[in-house]
Amino acid sequence: MTTSDERLRVGLCAACQHARTIVSAKGSRFTLCGKAQEDPRFPKYPPLPVLACPGYAPETAPESPG
Repeated sequence: MTTSDERLRVGLCAACQHARTIVSAKGSRFTLCGKAQEDPRFPKYPPLPVLACPGYAPETAPESPG
């Protein structure tokens, strides 16, 4: 789950299934784009906040048993 502060700071990446947060040994936080591994059009660490992205795919919530 993403917070509204994170959404403002990171943009679309905060809720994208391709994005991962990387925390350095010094505590700095970076957003890694998984699409960059398969498509060179995407930067590995995009400038934030990302307001538009052709690779954006919303995270999917796990299905609840029902």
